[in-house]
Amino acid sequence: MQAYFDIENLSSFARSSAKERFSDCFRMLKSHFDLIFNFPKNRLLEYPELMMWITRMADGARGSVSFLNENVFPSRPLKSNTYKAFNKEQLSAVYLLNDERINSIASNGSIMYAGVGNEVDTLSTLIKDEDYSFDRELQIKKLRSWDEALNGQVVPTTDIIIQDRYILSDESLYDTNLYSLIGNLCQKVHNTSVNIIIFTLHSFQQFTPEWGTIRSRIKSLVKGITGQEPKVTFVLQHRMKEHDRIIFTNYQYIVSGDSFNYFDSQGNVITGGEFLRIQSMARNEYYTNAMAFIDRMQGNINKLKVINPEGIKFDKSSLYLHF
Repeated sequence: MQAYFDIENLSSFARSSAKERFSDCFRMLKSHFDLIFNFPKNRLLEYPELMMWITRMADGARGSVSFLNENVFPSRPLKSNTYKAFNKEQLSAVYLLNDERINSIASNGSIMYAGVGNEVDTLSTLIKDEDYSFDRELQIKKLRSWDEALNGQVVPTTDIIIQDRYILSDESLYDTNLYSLIGNLCQKVHNTSVNIIIFTLHSFQQFTPEWGTIRSRIKSLVKGITGQEPKVTFVLQHRMKEHDRIIFTNYQYIVSGDSFNYFDSQGNVITGGEFLRIQSMARNEYYTNAMAFIDRMQGNINKLKVINPEGIKFDKSSLYLHF
């Protein structure tokens, strides 16, 4: 995972050692991140207090450490739609920037941005509990709803990519599962459009979902939460090789051994699955797995475009996937 620092933010972060989560954030950056400094190395001469500190950060870092000698990234002035030109690695990066619009743009909830003074508060949201863990394992039998499962676990996102062969197999379960799940995952997003892509089966025995109706329901639901209609795409296959059910968003990777249809219409747990795993992509292994998942989904799209292009329905919009 990548973290971009403007020099003012780096100076601010270095002065934040008294903050409760500073040590965890420092350890996380050193152990799991590629660090990209938005300034030439000789600018450190203007901040002598940083010279020893940055050497300490770079010494033994597991990821790469680099300085940008010319153009900063992202380009300035920062705009609310700047991220739309990002590649997949940049879409899942953290940006600690000195920009006059940073707080307003960060509030859109699409990308993880932090202004000067907010570095520790933002970075610490990638850590899943007080014991420096990057995953949270929930016992499904103890859950009562997706509201409860995802409470406090939502992160900024541009795309929600769901792989679940049975998520739409029973329309009586849509409200308490798919719609509730998507609604919760969009909670951080404001005044911007989310891309929602669902990989599932084309039909289920004698039942074929009403794709247009489902799309309309998702659009209405998400617009009521974010203020803008999402882009909705279904990728429909006759057979799916993948067994695990997965939800990808920009900064976390959610895994279930069974379909995400956990609850019936009364809120009773109906799945045979044991655990729901929410994995922060701040941990290098989870980041690698998540990016490999994107590559696999792109492979499925590429094959379907050749053998059955009609299986890709509606908006065909994603910043991670290409249709």
